[in-house]
Amino acid sequence: MSKKILLTTAALLITFAAPAFAATTPAAAPAPASDPVVARVNGDEIHRVEVMRAMQALGPQAQSMPPQMIYPQLLNSLIDTKLVSAQGYAQGLQNDKEVKQRLKELEAEVVASVYVRHTIEPQITDAKLKEVYDSEVVAKFKPEDEVRARHILVPTEDEANAVIKQLKDGADFAKVAEEKSKDTGSAKNGGDLGYFTKGSMVKPFAEAAFSMKPGEVSDKPVKTEFGYHVIKVEDKRKSAPPPMAEIKAQLSNKVGQKMTEELIKKLEAKAKIERFNPDGSPLKTAATTK
Repeated sequence: MSKKILLTTAALLITFAAPAFAATTPAAAPAPASDPVVARVNGDEIHRVEVMRAMQALGPQAQSMPPQMIYPQLLNSLIDTKLVSAQGYAQGLQNDKEVKQRLKELEAEVVASVYVRHTIEPQITDAKLKEVYDSEVVAKFKPEDEVRARHILVPTEDEANAVIKQLKDGADFAKVAEEKSKDTGSAKNGGDLGYFTKGSMVKPFAEAAFSMKPGEVSDKPVKTEFGYHVIKVEDKRKSAPPPMAEIKAQLSNKVGQKMTEELIKKLEAKAKIERFNPDGSPLKTAATTK
């Protein structure tokens, strides 16, 4: 398979890879109000949809990056292209044989991508996604014990013991965590760490938390590599699969990519395909040697 075909196939498969701009990426040419001008180069406009398409062309890995991080680079790239292409147009290169051939190749890739989207998208129904959710997520999900806990992290054992005494004297755990915990991330939430599994925390902390009952506060400091913790267990439960609504976009991508692969296989099965080596000689494959 040639590099060009590999790229084309990849482009078809990423048709359903959710871009970072998914909420604003139009499927077709948007109305002017929803597709603002994002740059002008000597009066020639660049619209937001052009940035969105450039994002999609980069593939899933780039699309997973924060939009605000990659947007300026994409915009600068489009501006540079406008500047350089203007010089080419001035020389009449739009009529060049090489340009026409490459435009024909690009047109084929765009037509293929749009065909896949138009063919596959209508098949990705809520019923289909629910079927995949039930069989791939719910059926394969293995519940684990989870604990929801708060903690107060301090540098020394003496400080931890002082915190425990303060709590025994009636101090509010969340308020003390906000004031004294060195874990600034959880301190602003009253030391709340949310729900976690045993394997997601360092061993001493996890063992202490999972041995406690809801409402219980550790009666002695728990030492870890981060310092000394005072722990309060809020709740215990079994983990559950994520709600379908939360992962609907990922399910849609997965279903779309699988359908795309199946579509390509069906088209290949019906087609007469001849493959050749770079020197033009027949390329031997598993199919041709049978």
